[in-house]
Amino acid sequence: MPYRRFGSRVFTALAFLLSLLFAMPAFAGPINAKSAILMDVTTGRILYEQYADRRIPPASLTKVLSMYVAMDAISAGKTSYQKKVKVSRSAARTRGSSMFLKTGDVVTLDKLFYGMAVASGNDASMAVAEHVAGSSSAFVQRMNSLARRIGMKNSRFLNVHGLPAEGQYTTARDMLTMARSYERKYPRSNKYHLAKYITHNGKSEPNHNPLVGYYRGINGLKTGWITAAGYNIIVSARRNGHKLIGVILGAPNTGVRAAEARRLLNAGFKTIGKKHITVARELGVTAKQAKRFGKGNPILETPKTKKAAVKRGGKKSEAAMKKESSRNKARAKARAEQKKKKIEKAATKKKAVQKKKTAQKTRPAASKKQNSTRTTKAKAAAAKPSSSSSRQLSPAEAALADIRSEQKK
Repeated sequence: MPYRRFGSRVFTALAFLLSLLFAMPAFAGPINAKSAILMDVTTGRILYEQYADRRIPPASLTKVLSMYVAMDAISAGKTSYQKKVKVSRSAARTRGSSMFLKTGDVVTLDKLFYGMAVASGNDASMAVAEHVAGSSSAFVQRMNSLARRIGMKNSRFLNVHGLPAEGQYTTARDMLTMARSYERKYPRSNKYHLAKYITHNGKSEPNHNPLVGYYRGINGLKTGWITAAGYNIIVSARRNGHKLIGVILGAPNTGVRAAEARRLLNAGFKTIGKKHITVARELGVTAKQAKRFGKGNPILETPKTKKAAVKRGGKKSEAAMKKESSRNKARAKARAEQKKKKIEKAATKKKAVQKKKTAQKTRPAASKKQNSTRTTKAKAAAAKPSSSSSRQLSPAEAALADIRSEQKK
């Protein structure tokens, strides 16, 4: 794609300031941002992470996913890179960063990709979305579908360009997942992200990525900013047979974002092939700081001993993981047995209580019957006359009884 040489004083001044910035010594310690992550894509190993699952608005990093969706449409034969797109009024009037599109402009999809990657053009993003899906809302559905498909588990997109939208969020880990998949599937995308500037309608815009042209081995990828997020960046670089992808979300300003992206990549490349140096230690991150960055964070791992690596929160060996798995299964089995015994004990206790209640209900009835029998017998005994008083004596018998009584006296 032909470009006119960009020689404005603004661009020259910017390049000079950036060179001075990169010459400045970096401060030691954690990355100065809300979250960060670094991966050695060649090995698939996470080298550093810092609150990598914290939700943050993606800002213009959204455009990488938009380009991914559009390239999928090209790959499926629905359109082509050289397809001419007529810019709608709504696309041309999209606010924010722009590649200076006008209503009615006819631009190839290829050039719109440059507008998205280099100038971070919101107008270009809208034009691409309307061309590929018919509307921006239909395109957003495709974005979220693709995000789920490639494993972005903690992201939600509500527009095609990343302008502020309540409920739109992502994480550094998800952005890393997206960037890794995008570059692997579409390696030709690097040409868009590495272009130094784009010109359209007589106006030129430099690449918003401050590392392009100033960092050895840089592949891209994209910057972004909104007030709610801070300053975001995805950086990709290759050196000595290793490719690194780093993500920084929520840096305080553009200068810090550029310096920290450079420092993160430098630390990553410096530790490759060195067994006893980690990115965290190279950055100057203490063990106490690393502990706050997330459970299971491998940033302090060293291969000195497996036990030390596990203790420090490092990546566990396969044997250690198997041992822990067996231990967890044994604990789970013991808990299940204990729960079963507890249930059986509770059932036995309940049965005993019910039996006792039943016994208490039947006892008063038996007692009442027994008492009734005793009362009946007592009444019968009282009503029955004694043997001595059951028959009256005759006069002769009475006289004889008196005589006998006198004789005894």
